[in-house]
Amino acid sequence: MAMDPVRVRLGISAILLVGLFLAAAVKAIQVQLVEHPRWAEAAERIQTRELVQAHPRGRIYDRNGLLLALDVKAVSVALDNLNMTKPELLEGLLVKHLGLSREEARERVYRPKYFTWLARKLDPEAAERLREEAEALGVRGLLFLPEWKRVYPQGALASNVIGFAGLDNRGLEGLELALDAVLRGKEERREVVRGADGTLLELRVIEEGRPGADLHLSLDARVQLLAERVIQRGVARYRAKGGFAVVMDPKTGEILALAQDKTYDLNAFARSTPAERKNLGVVQPFEPGSTFKPFAMLAALEAGVISVRERVSGDSPVVIAGHPFRNAEHRDYGPVTPAEVIQKSINTGMIRIAQRLGEERLYAFLRRLRVGEETGVELPGEVPGVLRPVEAWSALEIGAIPIGQGVSVTGVQLAAQYAALANGGRLLAPSIVRAIELPGGELRGRSPEERGRVASSANVRKLVEMLRLVVQQDGGTGVYANVEGFDVAGKSGTGQKAIPGRGYVKGKYTSLFAGFFPASDPQYVILVVLDEVGTRAYYGGLTAAPLFREIVEGIVAVERLKPGAGSPRR
Repeated sequence: MAMDPVRVRLGISAILLVGLFLAAAVKAIQVQLVEHPRWAEAAERIQTRELVQAHPRGRIYDRNGLLLALDVKAVSVALDNLNMTKPELLEGLLVKHLGLSREEARERVYRPKYFTWLARKLDPEAAERLREEAEALGVRGLLFLPEWKRVYPQGALASNVIGFAGLDNRGLEGLELALDAVLRGKEERREVVRGADGTLLELRVIEEGRPGADLHLSLDARVQLLAERVIQRGVARYRAKGGFAVVMDPKTGEILALAQDKTYDLNAFARSTPAERKNLGVVQPFEPGSTFKPFAMLAALEAGVISVRERVSGDSPVVIAGHPFRNAEHRDYGPVTPAEVIQKSINTGMIRIAQRLGEERLYAFLRRLRVGEETGVELPGEVPGVLRPVEAWSALEIGAIPIGQGVSVTGVQLAAQYAALANGGRLLAPSIVRAIELPGGELRGRSPEERGRVASSANVRKLVEMLRLVVQQDGGTGVYANVEGFDVAGKSGTGQKAIPGRGYVKGKYTSLFAGFFPASDPQYVILVVLDEVGTRAYYGGLTAAPLFREIVEGIVAVERLKPGAGSPRR
């Protein structure tokens, strides 16, 4: 009987498949059991690891392109303790090149670890000298890791504004902290596969990285340096506990300088103290004293409860709820105009005008000025100051607040409020960042942010005329702020300090002067604040006002301004 050819072929195929399966099974058993040590050894010779490559932080520039912060290449050194060789020689290298003591070097060398930091962010040249000598001596186990190191070319200049980044390149203070996400960029992650001899077998990017964006600040380094020097001299001259100054462009809200007496070297930030790192202009609230009177006067002009030709009593005291409010040195002035109230800083005259205005309208006006609110300036730790809700006011507030008591502000906040007087009544958001430059070169500039009109331009002009008299006319409390040939307007203030649990304390004052120039077309708003002046003369008009004048004179010299001229500032 003849066999079916189809069945024959199927049988042969089945036999072949079974044979192949058996052969594969035998091979698998051989690999897994018999040859396992050989293949395991080969796998160990292939090393896979993930590398994280940091990209540099963005640079920081002043408004004129002066470099304030940048990253430079550096090398960190670590040790693979379990694979090192010649530990005695290695100890000597660490002492010689890294400055470790013999005890420190020995302790790190003999740690039972795969990874021990030896030094962070060395100059590449120093790291290379260590590498060369280690290789010459046959010392193995040192790891040289490329990193970025933050440096600050201007040292302590604007240190309280710029802040610093730590060893991990994350911002810890100032703008470095507040805008860390913008400056830091993104790390790149790579998978590296190498053979036992170090040969690169594969390099694959797991996650793309990018460098950080650059910051272009509104700060003018020349004005910043000038203001820092004036404040430092002033604090020493008047034996003050501290002091600061704010310089602002009233037309844009840009901060040109935010200076204080306490600074620190950003390249050695580890040696600084918390007090030195504070940015007083945004974190230290204070009662503004008589620098607040112009706002109460403007509110009264806006409400129509006083005209510039009227007169009110300037005699002392005004008694409210049994409490007497007096003028400085208990002086009586008789009938005075609103201009004289501001020029001579007459408490009782200002309080009587505020009583006509009333609590509700005064509070509403101060809310328009955003008293008691954070300004949103791009700096960490800003405090809002204090303006209690009107329904929580006692009977005394209508006497205290118009003369700058019972309310607190910050330096940046008060400067922004004076900028509204200087620019005709527009409240602008203060800012210290002019533009952000993305890694590809795209520049994202900031436009002035208007937060509403606080008063009519006509009433603001009336108030500015009063502020001119403060500085330019005999009898004004700010005559020491006057600069010959330049049209200056401003207001002095002396706020007695309140201590929790003790109330207002005799002998502790905040001395201020706030003003702008040229008064006819203001280009600069300047605020000077001194904390607890120690000299016999402590009034703001006698201490802060002369420092205001020095800053004005310095700006005139820096910008080469001529009497009657505006600013050539870019």
